[in-house]
Amino acid sequence: MVEVNSDTAKGSASRLNWLMSALLVSIFLTQVDQTIVSTALPTIVSELNGLEHMSWVFTIYMLCSTVVMPIAGKLSDIFGRKGFYMFGLAVFLLGSALCGFAGSMAELIVYRGIQGLGAGFVIPITFTLVFTIMPKEKAGKYQTFYMSVFALSSIVGPSLGAVITQNLDWRWNFYINLPIGLYVFIVLNRTLKEKSASKARPSVDAKGAALLAITTLSILLALKLGGEQYAWLSAPVIGLLLVGAAGLALFVAVERRVREPILPLQLFRVRSISGTLAATFLQGVILYGALLFIPLFVQGSMGGDVGDAGNTLTPMMFSMMLGATMSNVLMKRWTYRAGMIASMSLAGAGMLGMAYMPLDAQMWKIALVMLVVGIGIGILMPLAQMAVTYGAEDRFKGVATSTVGFSRSVGGVFGSAVLAAIVNGSLSTAVRRHAAELGAASPDFANPQQLLAADSSLPEPTAALLRQALGESVQLGFWFLALAAVLGIVAAACSGGARFRIDSEADLRSAAKA
Repeated sequence: MVEVNSDTAKGSASRLNWLMSALLVSIFLTQVDQTIVSTALPTIVSELNGLEHMSWVFTIYMLCSTVVMPIAGKLSDIFGRKGFYMFGLAVFLLGSALCGFAGSMAELIVYRGIQGLGAGFVIPITFTLVFTIMPKEKAGKYQTFYMSVFALSSIVGPSLGAVITQNLDWRWNFYINLPIGLYVFIVLNRTLKEKSASKARPSVDAKGAALLAITTLSILLALKLGGEQYAWLSAPVIGLLLVGAAGLALFVAVERRVREPILPLQLFRVRSISGTLAATFLQGVILYGALLFIPLFVQGSMGGDVGDAGNTLTPMMFSMMLGATMSNVLMKRWTYRAGMIASMSLAGAGMLGMAYMPLDAQMWKIALVMLVVGIGIGILMPLAQMAVTYGAEDRFKGVATSTVGFSRSVGGVFGSAVLAAIVNGSLSTAVRRHAAELGAASPDFANPQQLLAADSSLPEPTAALLRQALGESVQLGFWFLALAAVLGIVAAACSGGARFRIDSEADLRSAAKA
Protein backbone atom coordinates (compact mmCIF):
# COMPACT_ATOMS: atom_id res chain seq x y z
CA MET A 1 0.00 0.00 0.00
CA VAL A 2 1.20 3.49 -0.77
CA GLU A 3 1.60 5.79 2.21
CA VAL A 4 2.54 9.42 2.64
CA ASN A 5 6.19 9.64 3.48
CA SER A 6 6.64 10.65 7.10
CA ASP A 7 9.62 12.77 6.06
CA THR A 8 7.10 15.32 4.86
CA ALA A 9 6.07 16.02 8.45
CA LYS A 10 9.66 16.01 9.66
CA GLY A 11 11.04 18.24 6.94
CA SER A 12 11.35 21.97 6.96
CA ALA A 13 8.65 23.96 8.70
CA SER A 14 8.37 26.04 5.55
CA ARG A 15 7.44 23.09 3.35
CA LEU A 16 4.95 21.80 5.89
CA ASN A 17 3.32 25.23 6.18
CA TRP A 18 2.99 25.48 2.40
CA LEU A 19 1.43 22.03 2.30
CA MET A 20 -1.08 22.68 5.08
CA SER A 21 -2.05 26.08 3.69
CA ALA A 22 -2.76 24.51 0.29
CA LEU A 23 -4.96 21.85 1.92
CA LEU A 24 -6.84 24.57 3.81
CA VAL A 25 -7.44 26.48 0.58
CA SER A 26 -8.73 23.33 -1.15
CA ILE A 27 -11.25 22.72 1.63
CA PHE A 28 -12.42 26.32 1.34
CA LEU A 29 -12.84 25.99 -2.44
CA THR A 30 -14.85 22.78 -2.33
CA GLN A 31 -17.06 23.91 0.55
CA VAL A 32 -17.70 27.48 -0.59
CA ASP A 33 -18.86 26.16 -3.97
CA GLN A 34 -21.87 24.62 -2.25
CA THR A 35 -23.25 28.08 -1.41
CA ILE A 36 -21.48 30.64 -3.62
CA VAL A 37 -24.07 30.33 -6.40
CA SER A 38 -27.07 30.89 -4.11
CA THR A 39 -27.12 34.66 -4.58
CA ALA A 40 -26.20 34.34 -8.27
CA LEU A 41 -29.06 31.97 -9.13
CA PRO A 42 -31.64 34.65 -10.01
CA THR A 43 -29.16 36.10 -12.52
CA ILE A 44 -28.30 32.63 -13.83
CA VAL A 45 -31.97 31.74 -14.28
CA SER A 46 -32.69 35.00 -16.10
CA GLU A 47 -29.92 34.18 -18.61
CA LEU A 48 -30.19 30.39 -18.91
CA ASN A 49 -33.89 29.92 -18.03
CA GLY A 50 -34.92 26.64 -16.36
CA LEU A 51 -36.42 28.06 -13.15
CA GLU A 52 -38.09 24.71 -12.39
CA HIS A 53 -34.67 23.01 -12.26
CA MET A 54 -32.94 25.67 -10.16
CA SER A 55 -32.66 23.61 -6.96
CA TRP A 56 -30.70 20.93 -8.83
CA VAL A 57 -27.74 23.31 -9.11
CA PHE A 58 -27.26 22.68 -5.37
CA THR A 59 -28.58 19.14 -5.18
CA ILE A 60 -26.43 17.55 -7.87
CA TYR A 61 -23.23 18.89 -6.28
CA MET A 62 -24.15 17.42 -2.92
CA LEU A 63 -25.31 14.08 -4.38
CA CYS A 64 -22.20 13.49 -6.45
CA SER A 65 -19.75 14.51 -3.72
CA THR A 66 -21.50 12.36 -1.11
CA VAL A 67 -21.70 9.26 -3.31
CA VAL A 68 -17.98 9.10 -4.06
CA MET A 69 -16.60 10.03 -0.62
CA PRO A 70 -16.21 6.50 0.84
CA ILE A 71 -15.02 5.16 -2.51
CA ALA A 72 -12.37 7.87 -2.76
CA GLY A 73 -11.26 7.19 0.81
CA LYS A 74 -10.80 3.48 0.14
CA LEU A 75 -8.98 4.00 -3.16
CA SER A 76 -6.57 6.35 -1.40
CA ASP A 77 -5.92 3.62 1.19
CA ILE A 78 -5.00 1.18 -1.58
CA PHE A 79 -3.16 3.31 -4.12
CA GLY A 80 -2.04 6.35 -2.12
CA ARG A 81 -3.41 9.75 -1.20
CA LYS A 82 -1.57 12.04 -3.59
CA GLY A 83 -2.67 10.58 -6.91
CA PHE A 84 -6.36 10.54 -6.06
CA TYR A 85 -6.20 13.94 -4.40
CA MET A 86 -4.66 15.45 -7.53
CA PHE A 87 -7.18 13.59 -9.70
CA GLY A 88 -10.09 14.93 -7.62
CA LEU A 89 -8.72 18.47 -7.74
CA ALA A 90 -8.29 18.26 -11.53
CA VAL A 91 -11.89 17.01 -11.95
CA PHE A 92 -13.16 19.79 -9.67
CA LEU A 93 -11.32 22.44 -11.71
CA LEU A 94 -12.56 20.92 -14.98
CA GLY A 95 -16.11 21.09 -13.66
CA SER A 96 -15.55 24.72 -12.60
CA ALA A 97 -14.34 25.69 -16.08
CA LEU A 98 -17.26 23.91 -17.74
CA CYS A 99 -19.77 25.58 -15.38
CA GLY A 100 -18.42 28.95 -16.51
CA PHE A 101 -19.04 27.99 -20.15
CA ALA A 102 -22.53 26.54 -19.54
CA GLY A 103 -25.06 27.62 -22.16
CA SER A 104 -28.18 26.16 -20.56
CA MET A 105 -29.48 25.14 -17.15
CA ALA A 106 -29.17 21.46 -18.12
CA GLU A 107 -25.49 21.93 -18.97
CA LEU A 108 -24.85 23.80 -15.72
CA ILE A 109 -26.43 21.00 -13.69
CA VAL A 110 -24.30 18.34 -15.44
CA TYR A 111 -21.13 20.37 -14.94
CA ARG A 112 -21.99 20.98 -11.29
CA GLY A 113 -22.18 17.19 -10.98
CA ILE A 114 -18.63 16.96 -12.33
CA GLN A 115 -17.55 19.56 -9.77
CA GLY A 116 -19.19 17.50 -7.03
CA LEU A 117 -17.39 14.32 -8.10
CA GLY A 118 -14.06 16.12 -7.80
CA ALA A 119 -15.00 17.56 -4.40
CA GLY A 120 -15.94 14.04 -3.25
CA PHE A 121 -12.31 13.02 -3.73
CA VAL A 122 -10.69 16.18 -2.37
CA ILE A 123 -12.64 16.59 0.88
CA PRO A 124 -12.11 13.16 2.55
CA ILE A 125 -8.52 12.76 1.36
CA THR A 126 -7.65 16.19 2.75
CA PHE A 127 -8.71 15.17 6.25
CA THR A 128 -6.88 11.85 5.92
CA LEU A 129 -3.71 13.67 4.87
CA VAL A 130 -3.81 15.79 8.02
CA PHE A 131 -3.83 12.67 10.19
CA THR A 132 -1.19 10.96 8.07
CA ILE A 133 1.25 13.85 7.85
CA MET A 134 0.93 15.61 11.18
CA PRO A 135 2.27 14.28 14.49
CA LYS A 136 -0.63 12.92 16.52
CA GLU A 137 -0.60 15.64 19.16
CA LYS A 138 -0.92 18.35 16.49
CA ALA A 139 -3.65 16.68 14.46
CA GLY A 140 -6.42 18.05 16.68
CA LYS A 141 -5.20 21.62 16.25
CA TYR A 142 -5.13 21.30 12.47
CA GLN A 143 -8.52 19.60 12.41
CA THR A 144 -9.82 22.66 14.27
CA PHE A 145 -8.40 24.88 11.52
CA TYR A 146 -10.07 22.82 8.84
CA MET A 147 -13.44 22.72 10.58
CA SER A 148 -13.25 26.48 11.10
CA VAL A 149 -12.64 26.93 7.38
CA PHE A 150 -15.58 24.58 6.74
CA ALA A 151 -17.86 26.84 8.79
CA LEU A 152 -16.39 30.08 7.42
CA SER A 153 -16.96 29.00 3.83
CA SER A 154 -20.67 28.58 4.55
CA ILE A 155 -20.82 32.15 5.88
CA VAL A 156 -18.92 33.94 3.13
CA GLY A 157 -20.18 31.88 0.18
CA PRO A 158 -23.45 33.77 -0.49
CA SER A 159 -21.84 37.19 0.11
CA LEU A 160 -18.86 36.36 -2.09
CA GLY A 161 -21.20 35.14 -4.82
CA ALA A 162 -23.19 38.38 -4.66
CA VAL A 163 -20.06 40.56 -4.94
CA ILE A 164 -18.71 38.57 -7.89
CA THR A 165 -22.06 38.55 -9.71
CA GLN A 166 -22.63 42.27 -9.22
CA ASN A 167 -19.13 43.42 -10.16
CA LEU A 168 -18.02 40.84 -12.72
CA ASP A 169 -20.35 38.15 -14.05
CA TRP A 170 -22.03 35.09 -12.55
CA ARG A 171 -19.64 32.87 -14.53
CA TRP A 172 -16.73 34.18 -12.46
CA ASN A 173 -18.16 32.37 -9.45
CA PHE A 174 -16.72 29.32 -11.21
CA TYR A 175 -13.76 30.80 -13.06
CA ILE A 176 -12.31 32.11 -9.79
CA ASN A 177 -11.63 28.52 -8.76
CA LEU A 178 -9.14 28.02 -11.59
CA PRO A 179 -6.16 30.18 -10.48
CA ILE A 180 -6.67 29.28 -6.82
CA GLY A 181 -6.98 25.59 -7.64
CA LEU A 182 -3.87 25.77 -9.83
CA TYR A 183 -1.97 27.19 -6.85
CA VAL A 184 -3.11 24.25 -4.71
CA PHE A 185 -2.18 21.78 -7.46
CA ILE A 186 1.35 23.16 -7.84
CA VAL A 187 2.02 23.37 -4.09
CA LEU A 188 0.74 19.85 -3.41
CA ASN A 189 2.69 18.45 -6.34
CA ARG A 190 5.93 19.95 -5.00
CA THR A 191 5.51 19.39 -1.25
CA LEU A 192 3.57 16.13 -0.88
CA LYS A 193 5.85 13.10 -1.19
CA GLU A 194 4.87 9.44 -1.15
CA LYS A 195 6.66 6.16 -0.82
CA SER A 196 6.98 3.92 -3.84
CA ALA A 197 4.03 1.69 -4.53
CA SER A 198 4.15 -1.95 -3.54
CA LYS A 199 4.81 -4.40 -6.39
CA ALA A 200 1.91 -6.55 -5.21
CA ARG A 201 -1.19 -6.13 -7.33
CA PRO A 202 -3.88 -4.48 -5.17
CA SER A 203 -7.40 -5.85 -5.05
CA VAL A 204 -10.19 -3.43 -5.91
CA ASP A 205 -13.76 -4.17 -4.82
CA ALA A 206 -15.45 -2.93 -8.00
CA LYS A 207 -18.78 -4.65 -7.23
CA GLY A 208 -18.89 -3.14 -3.77
CA ALA A 209 -18.07 0.32 -5.10
CA ALA A 210 -20.82 0.12 -7.73
CA LEU A 211 -23.39 -1.16 -5.26
CA LEU A 212 -22.48 1.51 -2.72
CA ALA A 213 -22.85 4.23 -5.34
CA ILE A 214 -26.21 2.86 -6.58
CA THR A 215 -27.54 2.44 -3.03
CA THR A 216 -26.50 5.91 -1.88
CA LEU A 217 -27.69 7.67 -5.03
CA SER A 218 -31.08 5.87 -5.04
CA ILE A 219 -31.84 6.64 -1.39
CA LEU A 220 -30.67 10.26 -1.55
CA LEU A 221 -32.64 10.89 -4.74
CA ALA A 222 -35.76 9.40 -3.17
CA LEU A 223 -35.35 11.66 -0.14
CA LYS A 224 -34.79 14.67 -2.37
CA LEU A 225 -37.71 14.04 -4.72
CA GLY A 226 -40.21 12.81 -2.11
CA GLY A 227 -42.63 15.49 -1.02
CA GLU A 228 -41.32 17.97 -3.61
CA GLN A 229 -41.59 16.76 -7.19
CA TYR A 230 -43.36 13.51 -6.32
CA ALA A 231 -45.61 12.29 -3.53
CA TRP A 232 -43.93 10.06 -0.96
CA LEU A 233 -46.04 7.08 -2.03
CA SER A 234 -45.57 7.70 -5.75
CA ALA A 235 -44.02 5.05 -8.01
CA PRO A 236 -40.74 6.95 -8.64
CA VAL A 237 -40.03 7.49 -4.93
CA ILE A 238 -41.05 3.98 -3.87
CA GLY A 239 -39.07 2.55 -6.78
CA LEU A 240 -35.91 4.44 -5.78
CA LEU A 241 -36.28 3.33 -2.16
CA LEU A 242 -36.70 -0.29 -3.24
CA VAL A 243 -33.60 -0.05 -5.45
CA GLY A 244 -31.73 1.43 -2.51
CA ALA A 245 -32.86 -1.30 -0.12
CA ALA A 246 -31.97 -4.06 -2.59
CA GLY A 247 -28.63 -2.42 -3.30
CA LEU A 248 -27.87 -2.19 0.42
CA ALA A 249 -28.63 -5.89 0.95
CA LEU A 250 -26.42 -6.88 -1.97
CA PHE A 251 -23.69 -4.51 -0.83
CA VAL A 252 -23.52 -6.06 2.64
CA ALA A 253 -23.45 -9.56 1.13
CA VAL A 254 -20.59 -8.63 -1.20
CA GLU A 255 -18.58 -6.83 1.49
CA ARG A 256 -18.68 -9.90 3.72
CA ARG A 257 -17.04 -12.05 1.03
CA VAL A 258 -14.42 -9.91 -0.69
CA ARG A 259 -10.80 -9.79 0.47
CA GLU A 260 -10.47 -5.98 0.30
CA PRO A 261 -13.98 -4.46 0.79
CA ILE A 262 -14.63 -0.90 -0.36
CA LEU A 263 -16.20 -0.19 3.05
CA PRO A 264 -14.87 -2.68 5.62
CA LEU A 265 -17.76 -3.78 7.82
CA GLN A 266 -15.40 -4.51 10.71
CA LEU A 267 -15.07 -0.76 11.17
CA PHE A 268 -18.61 -0.71 12.54
CA ARG A 269 -17.74 -3.29 15.18
CA VAL A 270 -15.54 -0.70 16.90
CA ARG A 271 -17.81 1.11 19.35
CA SER A 272 -15.98 4.43 19.12
CA ILE A 273 -16.46 4.39 15.34
CA SER A 274 -20.06 3.16 15.09
CA GLY A 275 -21.25 5.40 17.93
CA THR A 276 -19.47 8.43 16.50
CA LEU A 277 -20.84 7.87 12.99
CA ALA A 278 -24.37 7.54 14.37
CA ALA A 279 -23.92 10.81 16.28
CA THR A 280 -22.47 12.45 13.15
CA PHE A 281 -25.48 11.33 11.10
CA LEU A 282 -27.75 12.98 13.67
CA GLN A 283 -25.52 16.05 13.71
CA GLY A 284 -26.17 16.34 9.96
CA VAL A 285 -29.91 16.16 10.65
CA ILE A 286 -29.64 19.09 13.08
CA LEU A 287 -27.17 21.19 11.06
CA TYR A 288 -28.94 21.05 7.70
CA GLY A 289 -32.35 21.25 9.33
CA ALA A 290 -31.35 24.48 11.06
CA LEU A 291 -29.81 25.94 7.90
CA LEU A 292 -33.00 25.29 5.91
CA PHE A 293 -35.75 26.05 8.42
CA ILE A 294 -34.41 28.80 10.70
CA PRO A 295 -34.58 31.31 7.81
CA LEU A 296 -38.10 30.10 6.96
CA PHE A 297 -39.15 30.59 10.59
CA VAL A 298 -37.66 34.10 10.77
CA GLN A 299 -39.10 35.28 7.45
CA GLY A 300 -42.38 33.42 7.31
CA SER A 301 -43.44 33.45 10.95
CA MET A 302 -41.67 36.33 12.67
CA GLY A 303 -42.03 38.82 9.83
CA GLY A 304 -38.29 39.27 9.26
CA ASP A 305 -36.66 39.94 5.90
CA VAL A 306 -33.86 38.15 4.06
CA GLY A 307 -31.25 40.12 6.01
CA ASP A 308 -32.77 39.06 9.34
CA ALA A 309 -32.72 35.42 8.22
CA GLY A 310 -29.05 35.63 7.31
CA ASN A 311 -28.17 37.45 10.52
CA THR A 312 -29.65 34.68 12.64
CA LEU A 313 -27.56 32.01 10.90
CA THR A 314 -24.29 33.94 11.04
CA PRO A 315 -23.85 33.53 14.84
CA MET A 316 -24.33 29.76 14.44
CA MET A 317 -21.65 29.49 11.77
CA PHE A 318 -19.16 31.61 13.72
CA SER A 319 -19.86 29.74 16.94
CA MET A 320 -19.17 26.49 15.11
CA MET A 321 -15.58 27.72 14.84
CA LEU A 322 -15.61 28.44 18.58
CA GLY A 323 -16.98 24.96 19.25
CA ALA A 324 -14.27 23.39 17.09
CA THR A 325 -11.63 25.26 19.09
CA MET A 326 -13.18 24.10 22.36
CA SER A 327 -13.21 20.55 21.02
CA ASN A 328 -9.44 20.52 20.65
CA VAL A 329 -9.12 21.34 24.36
CA LEU A 330 -11.85 18.98 25.54
CA MET A 331 -10.41 15.99 23.67
CA LYS A 332 -7.25 16.17 25.76
CA ARG A 333 -9.23 16.00 29.00
CA TRP A 334 -12.40 14.07 28.24
CA THR A 335 -13.33 10.85 26.50
CA TYR A 336 -14.79 11.13 23.01
CA ARG A 337 -18.10 10.02 24.54
CA ALA A 338 -18.18 12.93 27.00
CA GLY A 339 -17.43 15.43 24.23
CA MET A 340 -20.19 14.03 22.03
CA ILE A 341 -22.71 14.13 24.88
CA ALA A 342 -21.80 17.78 25.54
CA SER A 343 -22.12 18.54 21.83
CA MET A 344 -25.55 16.98 21.45
CA SER A 345 -26.80 18.45 24.74
CA LEU A 346 -25.98 21.98 23.58
CA ALA A 347 -27.48 21.44 20.14
CA GLY A 348 -30.61 19.89 21.65
CA ALA A 349 -30.98 22.72 24.17
CA GLY A 350 -30.80 25.21 21.30
CA MET A 351 -33.47 23.37 19.33
CA LEU A 352 -35.74 23.30 22.38
CA GLY A 353 -35.18 27.04 22.68
CA MET A 354 -36.36 27.47 19.08
CA ALA A 355 -39.37 25.20 19.70
CA TYR A 356 -40.50 27.50 22.51
CA MET A 357 -39.49 30.80 20.84
CA PRO A 358 -42.36 33.34 20.78
CA LEU A 359 -43.18 34.63 17.30
CA ASP A 360 -42.78 38.22 18.50
CA ALA A 361 -39.33 37.59 20.03
CA GLN A 362 -36.50 39.98 19.26
CA MET A 363 -33.92 38.80 16.73
CA TRP A 364 -31.08 38.86 19.25
CA LYS A 365 -32.78 36.05 21.16
CA ILE A 366 -32.76 33.90 18.02
CA ALA A 367 -29.09 34.76 17.49
CA LEU A 368 -28.28 33.75 21.07
CA VAL A 369 -29.97 30.38 20.64
CA MET A 370 -28.12 29.85 17.36
CA LEU A 371 -24.88 30.60 19.17
CA VAL A 372 -25.55 27.67 21.50
CA VAL A 373 -26.50 25.37 18.61
CA GLY A 374 -23.35 26.32 16.71
CA ILE A 375 -21.05 25.59 19.65
CA GLY A 376 -22.68 22.19 20.05
CA ILE A 377 -22.30 21.31 16.38
CA GLY A 378 -18.75 22.68 16.27
CA ILE A 379 -17.56 20.54 19.18
CA LEU A 380 -18.47 17.34 17.38
CA MET A 381 -16.86 18.15 14.03
CA PRO A 382 -13.14 17.69 14.82
CA LEU A 383 -13.92 15.24 17.62
CA ALA A 384 -15.72 12.92 15.20
CA GLN A 385 -12.82 12.98 12.75
CA MET A 386 -10.36 12.14 15.54
CA ALA A 387 -12.48 9.39 17.11
CA VAL A 388 -13.12 7.58 13.83
CA THR A 389 -9.67 7.98 12.32
CA TYR A 390 -7.74 6.91 15.43
CA GLY A 391 -10.24 4.13 16.10
CA ALA A 392 -9.44 2.53 12.73
CA GLU A 393 -6.45 0.46 11.69
CA ASP A 394 -3.83 2.30 9.64
CA ARG A 395 -4.81 0.44 6.45
CA PHE A 396 -8.40 1.70 6.81
CA LYS A 397 -7.72 5.33 7.76
CA GLY A 398 -8.72 6.80 4.41
CA VAL A 399 -12.08 5.08 4.15
CA ALA A 400 -12.73 5.57 7.88
CA THR A 401 -12.13 9.31 7.66
CA SER A 402 -14.35 9.58 4.59
CA THR A 403 -17.30 7.99 6.42
CA VAL A 404 -17.55 10.99 8.74
CA GLY A 405 -18.41 13.49 5.99
CA PHE A 406 -20.50 10.83 4.27
CA SER A 407 -22.58 10.23 7.42
CA ARG A 408 -23.08 13.96 7.98
CA SER A 409 -24.24 14.55 4.38
CA VAL A 410 -26.63 11.57 4.36
CA GLY A 411 -28.00 12.70 7.73
CA GLY A 412 -28.54 16.17 6.30
CA VAL A 413 -30.55 14.89 3.35
CA PHE A 414 -32.56 12.50 5.52
CA GLY A 415 -33.27 15.11 8.16
CA SER A 416 -34.25 17.77 5.63
CA ALA A 417 -36.70 15.36 3.98
CA VAL A 418 -38.33 14.34 7.27
CA LEU A 419 -38.42 17.93 8.50
CA ALA A 420 -40.04 19.12 5.28
CA ALA A 421 -42.66 16.37 5.55
CA ILE A 422 -43.44 17.38 9.16
CA VAL A 423 -43.69 21.09 8.39
CA ASN A 424 -45.68 20.69 5.18
CA GLY A 425 -48.04 18.16 6.74
CA SER A 426 -48.70 20.32 9.79
CA LEU A 427 -49.17 23.43 7.67
CA SER A 428 -51.61 21.64 5.36
CA THR A 429 -53.64 20.52 8.37
CA ALA A 430 -53.71 24.08 9.75
CA VAL A 431 -54.76 25.54 6.39
CA ARG A 432 -57.61 23.04 6.07
CA ARG A 433 -58.69 23.83 9.63
CA HIS A 434 -58.90 27.56 8.81
CA ALA A 435 -60.21 27.15 5.25
CA ALA A 436 -63.32 29.22 5.94
CA GLU A 437 -61.25 32.18 7.15
CA LEU A 438 -58.67 31.93 4.35
CA GLY A 439 -61.14 31.69 1.47
CA ALA A 440 -60.88 29.95 -1.88
CA ALA A 441 -57.11 30.43 -2.19
CA SER A 442 -56.38 28.50 0.99
CA PRO A 443 -54.90 25.40 -0.76
CA ASP A 444 -52.14 27.61 -2.22
CA PHE A 445 -50.90 28.41 1.29
CA ALA A 446 -50.15 24.79 2.20
CA ASN A 447 -46.72 25.27 0.61
CA PRO A 448 -44.38 27.40 2.78
CA GLN A 449 -42.62 28.96 -0.23
CA GLN A 450 -45.91 30.00 -1.83
CA LEU A 451 -46.99 31.42 1.49
CA LEU A 452 -43.81 33.53 1.71
CA ALA A 453 -44.30 34.85 -1.81
CA ALA A 454 -47.92 35.86 -1.16
CA ASP A 455 -47.52 37.25 2.36
CA SER A 456 -47.07 40.91 1.40
CA SER A 457 -50.20 40.97 -0.78
CA LEU A 458 -52.54 39.43 1.80
CA PRO A 459 -54.88 41.25 4.17
CA GLU A 460 -53.24 41.59 7.58
CA PRO A 461 -55.66 39.27 9.46
CA THR A 462 -55.10 36.53 6.88
CA ALA A 463 -51.33 37.06 6.86
CA ALA A 464 -51.20 36.95 10.67
CA LEU A 465 -53.19 33.72 10.74
CA LEU A 466 -50.89 32.10 8.19
CA ARG A 467 -47.73 33.29 9.97
CA GLN A 468 -49.04 31.72 13.16
CA ALA A 469 -49.81 28.44 11.36
CA LEU A 470 -46.39 28.35 9.70
CA GLY A 471 -44.65 29.18 12.98
CA GLU A 472 -46.37 26.35 14.81
CA SER A 473 -45.55 23.95 11.96
CA VAL A 474 -41.86 24.86 11.87
CA GLN A 475 -41.63 24.67 15.65
CA LEU A 476 -43.01 21.15 15.44
CA GLY A 477 -40.05 20.49 13.17
CA PHE A 478 -37.72 21.94 15.81
CA TRP A 479 -39.05 19.31 18.22
CA PHE A 480 -37.94 16.71 15.70
CA LEU A 481 -34.44 18.23 15.69
CA ALA A 482 -34.42 18.20 19.50
CA LEU A 483 -35.34 14.50 19.35
CA ALA A 484 -32.42 13.95 16.96
CA ALA A 485 -30.13 15.49 19.59
CA VAL A 486 -31.51 13.13 22.25
CA LEU A 487 -30.82 10.17 19.96
CA GLY A 488 -27.35 11.62 19.45
CA ILE A 489 -26.79 11.52 23.21
CA VAL A 490 -27.86 7.86 23.20
CA ALA A 491 -25.47 7.09 20.33
CA ALA A 492 -22.65 8.87 22.18
CA ALA A 493 -23.38 6.93 25.37
CA CYS A 494 -22.94 3.69 23.39
CA SER A 495 -19.59 4.72 21.89
CA GLY A 496 -17.39 3.33 24.65
CA GLY A 497 -14.71 4.99 26.71
CA ALA A 498 -12.07 5.63 24.02
CA ARG A 499 -10.15 8.87 24.27
CA PHE A 500 -7.41 10.76 22.48
CA ARG A 501 -4.00 9.53 23.60
CA ILE A 502 -0.41 10.16 22.59
CA ASP A 503 0.95 6.64 22.80
CA SER A 504 4.13 6.20 20.83
CA GLU A 505 7.58 7.33 21.97
CA ALA A 506 7.87 9.53 18.91
CA ASP A 507 4.56 11.19 19.77
CA LEU A 508 5.66 11.75 23.35
CA ARG A 509 8.97 13.31 22.27
CA SER A 510 7.17 15.53 19.79
CA ALA A 511 4.62 16.57 22.42
CA ALA A 512 7.42 17.48 24.82
CA LYS A 513 8.90 19.82 22.20
CA ALA A 514 5.56 21.44 21.38
